[in-house]
Amino acid sequence: MTRPTCETQENVSHRRSIIARLLPLNLVIFLGFMTVSLPLPVLPLYARAAFGSSALMVGLLVGIQSIATVLTRPYAGRFADAKGARAATLIGLLVCIAAGALYLVSTASPLGLCVLFIGRITLGLGESLILTGAITWGIARVGPAHAGKVMSWNGIAMYAALAAGAPAGLFVYQQFATPTQGFLALGALSVALPCIALACTIPLAGSTIPGIDAEQSAPVLRRIWPFGIALMFLMAGYGAIAAFYSLYFEALGWHNAGFGFAGFGIAVIAVRIAFGHLPDRLGGLPVAFASIATATVGQALIWCAPTSAVAIAGATLTGAGVALGFPALGVEALARVPGGSKGMVIALFSAFQDLAFGLTGPVAGLVMLSLDSGNATAFALATLTATAAFLLLLLTNRSINSRPQ
Repeated sequence: MTRPTCETQENVSHRRSIIARLLPLNLVIFLGFMTVSLPLPVLPLYARAAFGSSALMVGLLVGIQSIATVLTRPYAGRFADAKGARAATLIGLLVCIAAGALYLVSTASPLGLCVLFIGRITLGLGESLILTGAITWGIARVGPAHAGKVMSWNGIAMYAALAAGAPAGLFVYQQFATPTQGFLALGALSVALPCIALACTIPLAGSTIPGIDAEQSAPVLRRIWPFGIALMFLMAGYGAIAAFYSLYFEALGWHNAGFGFAGFGIAVIAVRIAFGHLPDRLGGLPVAFASIATATVGQALIWCAPTSAVAIAGATLTGAGVALGFPALGVEALARVPGGSKGMVIALFSAFQDLAFGLTGPVAGLVMLSLDSGNATAFALATLTATAAFLLLLLTNRSINSRPQ
């Protein structure tokens, strides 16, 4: 009876040790990603109020950051593998500071919308370097066997920033008399927070993953693409929420969209804290199936919501669904490249998520213009893509199981 208790205590102690090694990086990610989340629900409102932007332009403005992140992921992966994850994280934070400064400039420039687009593109590069660097750094600190935990806890920090930053951004924006004044305040915060993260990062020692040879992107992509495509289809739900959720509420006369963003973020955090160990313990595929099914129901609820409470519940359920989608599918992707560069695998796999964020807004905007339909169309499309993710993963699992052992 004594031995199991000792083993349990050792396991708890080991788990706490892993979390303690990851927490400093989680704090850096939280502060860095506040630059992403603070203006997220405000951008559609500000672009429409200040520049008279259409649904397509709003979708492009929200999505261009993620498109930039997609295009810079291979560079970020190579940089993290060659120069070190710490260097990638530090430079990413500096780039985020520059993006916040461009937000400030956009409020006073006659070419404000163009400057804002440049700021969004700059932020995409910063996000790419921070996320790739921090995940690779985390794996180096705790070991590849705990890659699922690293991705789960990094995601907790990201979505904690979303849960705190999105409603906070809306609140700050609404406290000012004009849209320009509100966005100016958000720009100032977008500069200050990465500066604090930079101060937290500098004292941390760098780490490397031993015994790993870098691989080119094409061979890695051939091995991980089914899991990347499934991730892209799954994360289209978050892309729809980011681009059209606040506009959806505004069009229906609902004034509590911030609760939906907060519910999404809180659900991600809660699920990852409670169940973040499951991809490492059960394997990625079973967890991914459950995650995708949950997110599909969440998107369908937003699409058909008769009240704001149902739409908020849908956003919360979507968060619960996508919470383990990234680490579960990521564990499967990492397993397909056992001898390859972890930085490159993480960078390319994460690019599929960014692709979802970058394409969902513009594609949904185009469909809405073509059909002359409302914002609910974005969530109908996200429901369909989540269903497609489930079917793709089902086919991939069947293919894996049919291979000779």
